[in-house]
Amino acid sequence: MVRFLDHQLFDERTVREVADQIAAALPNDGSPIRLVVDFTDVNLVSSTLLSKLILLQRRVEASRGKLRLCDLSPIIQQVFRTSNLDRLFSIDRDQRAALETFH
Repeated sequence: MVRFLDHQLFDERTVREVADQIAAALPNDGSPIRLVVDFTDVNLVSSTLLSKLILLQRRVEASRGKLRLCDLSPIIQQVFRTSNLDRLFSIDRDQRAALETFH
């Protein structure tokens, strides 16, 4: 489970730190990665963050795992729809719904 503490994931330094922290927490032993990324309270994301999420999705798929996004604000949902990323990512209403997909 990843939950962002920052409300704005926009500046390069913050996005790099977030991406590095997520990457460091993931297993490197080839086991399937199962991850929920919770966007509660996030109200601004950069294209750089979206790029990092795409790379994360590829890594999860390569491990034959699952990546779920949840609790996207209406504004962030619109960003995902406009960029067609809602087709790439599995997006759930809330954390509970995301976690249920792993059972």
